Amino acid sequence: VHSHSRHHHTSYTFILLAMMLRTCAALAMVMATAAIGQDLPYEMPSRPETILYQPLQSTFKCEGRPFGYYADVQNNCQVFHVCLPVTNHETRQFSFFCGRSTVFSQVDHTCVHRDMAPPCQDSQIPGGDTTGIEG
Repeated sequence: VHSHSRHHHTSYTFILLAMMLRTCAALAMVMATAAIGQDLPYEMPSRPETILYQPLQSTFKCEGRPFGYYADVQNNCQVFHVCLPVTNHETRQFSFFCGRSTVFSQVDHTCVHRDMAPPCQDSQIPGGDTTGIEG
């Protein structure tokens, strides 16, 4: 019994560490591009059409949103955005897509397996916005 429990704990620890590293890498990219003044809305590092369930929808906008990570409901939560206000009138947007068979969980603020994520439409709040995590 203890061996199974220890294995489960080790697996859970590994998953948490992997999620933290992924989040740190995304934040480092956001901070680096913000420092050089480059916006990256829907500029994907690879070919998202090979992973997304449907063609990419480029409708999400960060304008007027506080700093946060936002699930993109129009893209089945396979895409998420980091909104970074830099002045009172300018907000930078950085877009990312999750790996195959994963979606962005607005609860965990990371990409998780589809079966472990809450329903994507639950990320949407009245008024058409999606909830974010403020820093």
